[in-house]
Formats: sequence, C-alpha cells, structure tokens
Amino acid sequence: MHERLLDAAAAIIREQGHCALSARTIADRLSLKRQIVHYYFETMDELIVQLVRRSSAQAVAVLDSADMRADPLRAIWRMSNDRDQALLALELAALAARRPAVREVVRQAAEATRAAQTRLLTDYLAARGLSATIDPEVATIVLASLSYTMVQEDAVGITAGHEKLRSLVDATLDQFLRTGRGTLPD
Repeated sequence: MHERLLDAAAAIIREQGHCALSARTIADRLSLKRQIVHYYFETMDELIVQLVRRSSAQAVAVLDSADMRADPLRAIWRMSNDRDQALLALELAALAARRPAVREVVRQAAEATRAAQTRLLTDYLAARGLSATIDPEVATIVLASLSYTMVQEDAVGITAGHEKLRSLVDATLDQFLRTGRGTLPD
C-alpha cells in the first residue's frame, strides 16, 4: 500500500501539479478513505520526502547501471527528456521552494543525481584516456537544463525550435561518441 500511495502521489503531481496533491486526492485516486494516507504517512511532507527519496534512488540506480556506460551523454539526455520524470522533478523543485521541510531533501536528491551523472561521464572519459573539453558536471547541467526547459515548454504547447535543438544536441552527441569531443556543428 505504501508504494501505491507514493505512485498515486507522483501521478497527481505529474498530471495536475504539486498544488493538487492532498491526502484526499491521493485517496480518491485509489478509491480509499483519506485516513489510510495518514496511517502510512503522518504528514504530507513525510509523504513528499519519501517520494523524493524514492525517485532519487531510482534515478541514481539507472545512472549506475551498465546500460548507461556505452553512451553516457546520450543516456543522460534521454533520461532528462523523459517527460514524466522531468515534470515530477520540476514540480518537486517548485514545491521545495515553498516547503522548508522538503527543501533539503530535494536539494540532496538533485545533488545525488548530478553527482551520479558526473561520475558516469567522468568514468567514460577516463576509460578512454580522454580529457574533457568541458567540465563533466557542467555538461550534465546543460543537458538537464535544456531537457527540462523543453519538457516545461511542451507541457504548455510551446514547441518552436525544439526539433532544431534536438537535432543539434543529437549531432553533438554523435560527434562526442565518435571522437570524445563535442563541439557545436557549423
């Protein structure tokens, strides 16, 4: 039941935004009584903290998997472009800005994800004897920021320039995979 409640909370946040999250909306989604939410989670902040921790652990586990090592920048790009995960991350960050009890956990989760992304890219370069032309941590921030911006814009129907940006990023990532260097094509 614990996981079902967290799943319902995540779905509500992604679909309706963090402002729609309440014990009532979670219970209604699962056709349960509202009290069951408070049986498993003393407060909504506790539920949100556990949701953040679970999401972060899942992201770090994916980043630490062998599947990510062959083409780490593209893997980070694809992961950041996952609409559901990006919307959840954006909403949780917005929520953290307003709820001090959640803020530190969101910060820790974001930093853990960024550290895993940076480690993945650093290990990739080291295994190939390559030196970075851009700091790996900065590269992960740029990819995630571009992705989150596009996901956020897409959620409200703004798509101008998105395909051009995807093509540019894909070409740069192809070049990085071939050469270990990623420069913007002319």
